[in-house]
Amino acid sequence: MRRVADKCIAYMVAVVTGVAVADLPRLDSSQFEYKYEMNALPTAEDIDNSGANDFTGSGDWTTIESGALKMDMTAGAKYLVSDKAVGTAGDAWIKMGATSATGGTGYTIETILKIDSSVSGATYVMNLQASTDDSSIYNASLNFKTNGIYWGNTLLTNLDATVWHAYRIVREGSGEANKFSVYVDGILVKDGLGSGLSANINRVIIGSPGASDYKGKATVAYLRFCKGAYAPPKATKKWSGDFLVKYEMDAGDTRFVGATAGGTDWWGKIGTGAVVSQDGILSVTAEHADAWWRGSNAVWSASIGVDTAYTVEFKLKVNRRWSGTQSNRDLAFQLWAGNPRDEAVFYIGANNVYWEPNGIGSIRCLSSAINIGEWHTYRLTYSGASQSGQPYVYTLWLDDSIIGTALKGTTQYNSTLSGDINFIRFGIPSSTTVGGSFDLDYLRWTTDGAWDYRDQPKGLIISFR
Repeated sequence: MRRVADKCIAYMVAVVTGVAVADLPRLDSSQFEYKYEMNALPTAEDIDNSGANDFTGSGDWTTIESGALKMDMTAGAKYLVSDKAVGTAGDAWIKMGATSATGGTGYTIETILKIDSSVSGATYVMNLQASTDDSSIYNASLNFKTNGIYWGNTLLTNLDATVWHAYRIVREGSGEANKFSVYVDGILVKDGLGSGLSANINRVIIGSPGASDYKGKATVAYLRFCKGAYAPPKATKKWSGDFLVKYEMDAGDTRFVGATAGGTDWWGKIGTGAVVSQDGILSVTAEHADAWWRGSNAVWSASIGVDTAYTVEFKLKVNRRWSGTQSNRDLAFQLWAGNPRDEAVFYIGANNVYWEPNGIGSIRCLSSAINIGEWHTYRLTYSGASQSGQPYVYTLWLDDSIIGTALKGTTQYNSTLSGDINFIRFGIPSSTTVGGSFDLDYLRWTTDGAWDYRDQPKGLIISFR
């Protein structure tokens, strides 16, 4: 079955003494002083060039794959630790001046990892912690499950931790700023956090320090830390493989069932002219018949508000143009995405891409291309209220190029519509206006921003912007 390889894309950041989180300086972790890139086993790593390895601990570190460390903690008690006196093996954390750093400028720790499996009965899979021997200073403790991360035992956010994410812990300094912030993939998850664990020992740990509470398997791409509090660089691009919602058009995926236009998350209208192949392709051959799917409220409108910035991407191949009387419109596929106030409607034809700003009579061409028989990636972004200067506008992408920007929706700018427009729909919604045949590889969307297009990474790639 067609599936992409594991990936790792990160955009990270940190923080400074007594400064609001939004005003913290930003630093890419590639500039951190101490970096363990997982290119060598822990017992052979010397990240500060002192002549001695900087990580000790329990575990059989036997597998390095493509610059990543495979950690098998199913029996617990396997971890990396830097906690030794300066000048000895395992001294990187102490050498950084962890105690003095936490008492003043703060510190920043970042890792990229994915959870591979958990063990039934264990509370967590693994842990990232940092502490000092000063009881007046708060300690960091980020715990991982397959479906979420925790600060100590308090849930921070639910997420699919079985795919690559970049996690950053920032200790913001002393005094009133004696707090922590946690970022995931460059996005602030929570700030103002107090101590995550009680400990009076100067060390940093990643792995499974408790045999009963922490068990499972994980793959770690790197562990980096530095003195000073820094927020991650701002990310502008995102690969759709990291989007929150992904429909890969798999025949065995019960969330999307093409032939019956039904599944857990979809309903619609379709006859026999739609087949989902074992290769994960939805093929629609309806020439003059409706063939469309609409996302249920649980997967679309529940998370899309008036001010929500979102991105929708799909990969499409037009096989045959519609032969109807309005063939000049060249309409073979429609995507409709709405929020409680506005809606985006655009069409893919055999030779053109169209945007519908004010109804079916006002379609205008944005791009001229030969689409028949060729796969193309289309992306729609909606800025919501989050982008200053251009709020509430749409942008269209064809592959890696913008073909329409600052577009208005089907309603007037900032107007309010009554009725049900808050849904997503794709396919051939009307046999009188749209027709032909197409293949659809995937449909993906995310509600965490209006993201610029990014190509699929090749294998395990760590890149910074």
